[in-house]
Amino acid sequence: MSNQSLEATVDPELVNKWIDEIGSGVPAAVPLLQAIQGEYGYLPRDAMDMVIANSDINASQLFGVATFYAQFRMKPVGRHLVKVCHGTACHVTGADRLNTSLRHILDITDEEEDTSANGSYTVEDVACVGCCSIAPALVIGDEIIGNLTGADAQRVLKKHARGVKEELLGDEAAKKKKEKEAAKATASGEESRA
Repeated sequence: MSNQSLEATVDPELVNKWIDEIGSGVPAAVPLLQAIQGEYGYLPRDAMDMVIANSDINASQLFGVATFYAQFRMKPVGRHLVKVCHGTACHVTGADRLNTSLRHILDITDEEEDTSANGSYTVEDVACVGCCSIAPALVIGDEIIGNLTGADAQRVLKKHARGVKEELLGDEAAKKKKEKEAAKATASGEESRA
């Protein structure tokens, strides 16, 4: 899968403004990366290159910080983020099943990827969402949903997708419905010509 369509267009003036305001030395690396990710949702390579070119932070220092801290993303994020809690309570009550079900309905088959091919959703594992009493839990948008099975997680995602008009690439029921509608439209088109 390629996330080319999700790649951000980096504003050089904005990156240089952050360098001027935050600083250009190594101690500014984390706040600069936070500013970049806050704007773009991840760390675009172009923005990283601009920081390296216009500050006293070299490539190994900046990329070392970016890859050390779990808060930073090196790949584009989908239009909607689904956070699956993997804290102890969620882990032992089935967080992995939630991941498997969500990845299935989003048709994310590559283990290295976490974003659907159409850029609609990113499934992200998080350490804890602080809702151990309703484990396993996930967060979608501003809503925390708990006590989930894999099937429940799919229902939650389908409901969200309907609300925001997103397509779930691995939703077999939706695919079959579209195929039926297309066949019906073709058949009625042939009848009207007869």
